Amino acid sequence: MCTSLTLETTDGHHLFGRTMDFAMDLGQTITIMPRNYSWMSAASGNRIKTKYGIIGMASVSDDFVVYADGMNEAGLTCATLYFSGFASYNAVRGQGMEAVAPHDFVLWSLSQFGSITELKEALAHVTFVDFLVEQMGVIPPLHWILSDKTGKSIVVEPLEKTIKVYDNPAGVMTNSPDFSWHLTNLRQYIGLQTNQLQPVRWEGLELSAFGQGSGSVGLPGDFTPPSRFVRAAYWKNNITGIETERDGINGLFHILSTCDLPKGAVVTPDGLEDVTIYTSAMCIESGTFYYHGYDNRQITAIHLFHEDLDAHSIKTYPFIREQAFHYEN
Repeated sequence: MCTSLTLETTDGHHLFGRTMDFAMDLGQTITIMPRNYSWMSAASGNRIKTKYGIIGMASVSDDFVVYADGMNEAGLTCATLYFSGFASYNAVRGQGMEAVAPHDFVLWSLSQFGSITELKEALAHVTFVDFLVEQMGVIPPLHWILSDKTGKSIVVEPLEKTIKVYDNPAGVMTNSPDFSWHLTNLRQYIGLQTNQLQPVRWEGLELSAFGQGSGSVGLPGDFTPPSRFVRAAYWKNNITGIETERDGINGLFHILSTCDLPKGAVVTPDGLEDVTIYTSAMCIESGTFYYHGYDNRQITAIHLFHEDLDAHSIKTYPFIREQAFHYEN
């Protein structure tokens, strides 16, 4: 379970954010990978050099780096989301195709491509292959949302052992079912509005709203992927006051907070609790990565362009877990 969306400010900043909802902590750290860093492709066993410096949230263990989300210095952003019941990979790579393990896709994309256009061209020659992530004990069912500094967004989904690439006019993504279904589902909510409904008369009875907010009656409030998709799309379309990067980051966190999973809200069939482990946001123009965790709501910011992107090793910043309070007296 996760929610992701893009947002553009009035002054031209392009933002990208997501909630990470999961039933187990991922041991995540904010991870900077420099240019020309050699990482191991799980699917091919080959080492790939990064063309671009990257910042994002990743799980790091020795030479094993798995990014959940991030952006590169060229302005490409990517987030991975669960796609259970729909993700379909190949057992082996196709003839003349490059094999990519699903858990490597964020790193594979951000390390080599600077735009949506470049990535789309490369995906025509890629096969997603089954790969067990031993740390998780599963072959993770995944799909991805990406955007770049043009404001374009796409969704990449492994369906029926092929790769489907969708233009994403809504700039929103959650989980199952497939992306085209979510877009169609939005048509059920075209009556939602931010304005107050006017009184109406039924026979001799005049009916008026109880209070403010009547135009949003019917906005789904549950935690299923379709409902979170609708909420994120509705608020993205209607939020105001998004003038600057700071405004946009503030707005992005507010929108994503409507999809937060508090502890106890969602219990899995295994008796585990899905929670929002962290929420992250990125600004393509400034190269700034923002986040807060479940237990610490203060926003922390790390700047990609303040780092040495020609370094020889990755750099990590610890995930801040303890809540920061501001005491007035």
